[in-house]
Amino acid sequence: MKTDLSGVDAPLRESPLVADGLFIRQDEYYKKYFYADIVWIEASANYCDFFFKDKSRITVACRLGVVERQLPDAYFARVHRGFILNLRYVDTWAGNSLRAVGKWFPIGDHYRKNVLACFNILDTSREYPKTGREE
Repeated sequence: MKTDLSGVDAPLRESPLVADGLFIRQDEYYKKYFYADIVWIEASANYCDFFFKDKSRITVACRLGVVERQLPDAYFARVHRGFILNLRYVDTWAGNSLRAVGKWFPIGDHYRKNVLACFNILDTSREYPKTGREE
């Protein structure tokens, strides 16, 4: 018996990638860092500094653009030419800045539209039409 799969859009098997972290070379071995533990990544010339929720930090010899391509969009967004943020740690947005774990990060003009599209924003600053039932 044949099964007709014409018109099926979804892949038939899941991606083989482990989707919860990133392996980063540390001397002679690769260590896994969970996405949920990475708060932000900061560019430093040809290096990147990874900052973690436990306040630890590692430096890797890799440009920020290369790192950006390895990270899942569900967690991370490039917010500035020098920063990638884990969006799950962002707790405040004010003007052209985002705050995560008590630190403010600038939002670059080039990245602003895409970054703000990641958030569910209830804008209560609008004026609503009067109903005629004013008190």
